[in-house]
Amino acid sequence: MERLVVKWMLLITALLFSVQALANVNIQTWQTQKGSKVLYVHAPELPMVDVEVLFDAGSARDGDNWGIASMTAGLVGTATPKHSENSISETFNELGAQIGSSAGRDTASLHLRALTRPNILTPALDLMSEVISQSIFRPSILAREKARLLIGLKQKTVQPQAIVSDAMWAKLYGDHPYAHPTAGTIKTVQSLTPQQITDFYHKYYVARNAQVTIVGAVDRAQAEKIAEQLTRNLPSGNKPKALPEPKPLSQPHTILTRFDSSQTYYALAQIGVKRGDPDYYALFLGNHLLGGSGFGSLLMEEVREKRGLVYGVSSGFYPMKVAGPFQIGLSTKNASAAKADKVVKQTLSDFMEDFSDKKLAAIKSNLIGGFPLRIDSNSKIAGYISMIGFYNLPLDYLEQFPKKIESISKADILKAWNERIHPDKLLTVMVGQPQSK
Repeated sequence: MERLVVKWMLLITALLFSVQALANVNIQTWQTQKGSKVLYVHAPELPMVDVEVLFDAGSARDGDNWGIASMTAGLVGTATPKHSENSISETFNELGAQIGSSAGRDTASLHLRALTRPNILTPALDLMSEVISQSIFRPSILAREKARLLIGLKQKTVQPQAIVSDAMWAKLYGDHPYAHPTAGTIKTVQSLTPQQITDFYHKYYVARNAQVTIVGAVDRAQAEKIAEQLTRNLPSGNKPKALPEPKPLSQPHTILTRFDSSQTYYALAQIGVKRGDPDYYALFLGNHLLGGSGFGSLLMEEVREKRGLVYGVSSGFYPMKVAGPFQIGLSTKNASAAKADKVVKQTLSDFMEDFSDKKLAAIKSNLIGGFPLRIDSNSKIAGYISMIGFYNLPLDYLEQFPKKIESISKADILKAWNERIHPDKLLTVMVGQPQSK
């Protein structure tokens, strides 16, 4: 019964968190004795804490072993010298604590959510510390996870959205570490070995490459103790080398993949900006007007409402450690693919020349008014805090964000877009049976 109560309390915490209490998020930061970066926010409203340990160990660090970062993140915590996979999962379940891992192109992380009662938090942190620093990779578990992943990778070959995405990343980034799929390919995953994963883990899951984020009802002294506990048994290690800057396309390019489908899946893309770029605010605000705000966007108005070519269309910037992509995406009937492509490109071009002051004011109001909902729970704050720390953004980023949006003018947006987006050098990707006319 107690375990059910604990799980129920964890479930409702996100719904009860006070937006007013988050009006001014006070981020404190320091380093552990071993050199790990720590970011901490005291959020005492509810008796819970979110803890994340993040590493610069995403798929950009795969090297030739595509998929190894993702596989390593998935296997961390499946076994230690003291605990089996079952005993680890059963212990967290009995405590009512939630633990998980994830990996993207830039980062890999382990995250814990638990109540702050000592009889729950203490053993949860003990076990989290153990799996972070003492994971071992059993061949039987790796074989099982490889088999599971290979099924998913085979399914990707018949999923047009995945084909579009992989083709876009591959063409935009070429030989850059961002180019390959985060999960790897069938060939590269099949060749992964326990020793390769162990070597990757020992190289990247180290204290100087770690960042600890703590948000919740623990005071500064407790937070310092938690950060030390989670990193003290990690080898010191070193940060990896900086990623190279990607090279933008020098001319337009079209990729057409024939696929037996009644729909054509479409992306229009180029390399955009990196996280922390000073133009990001103007690009972000402009994108909400172009295609990032659902039915209020220009692309939805032009492509769907006026012409009925699609159910949905969207655009977005994806800033990363180095410049991530800018992308417009949609799917449409094969017969209307060429027309949709033309309308999208014309809408983008028109937007970069001029747009409605009234629409801009409405988008600003929506973004600023809705901003508190972006930080209305421990987990959301923890996500932002991790981002701020990893990308070395200003500690007052959350406080300044709505102020920055308010200060941006139409001229600022047009200037940023015309300097950063190049309609004559875009990548067009289509997967389906698009008709030429």
